[in-house]
Amino acid sequence: MTSNTIKRTLISAAVFGVLFFLLNYFSGTHHSITSMVFKSLLSALVFGILYLVLFSIVNSPERKYKFGITIPIALLITIIVSAIFSALKVGIVVGLILGVVAGYIWEYIEKKNGSSDK
Repeated sequence: MTSNTIKRTLISAAVFGVLFFLLNYFSGTHHSITSMVFKSLLSALVFGILYLVLFSIVNSPERKYKFGITIPIALLITIIVSAIFSALKVGIVVGLILGVVAGYIWEYIEKKNGSSDK
């Protein structure tokens, strides 16, 4: 993993955490500052982890192609299905997980067959 990716992750997570805090602070309903700071730090941490994982996954053009196809398709399908059950947040999470798993399955099958799409 390059130090450039880690630097971008830290900067993006910090900006996201600050924006999250400001949006919650100026939303009109004031909760305690400590809980808002904790939620902002937690959201920045989760965002940073997701950012780092995503950019670690798509480190080559072939992987960008594979995951660029599987993740949006899985997200679309799970959002449509979860909208029927009124659980969109669950559909988004499940779609991301299924998209990443499908991309890895695609790589595994391609590696097993020894073929490539070049």
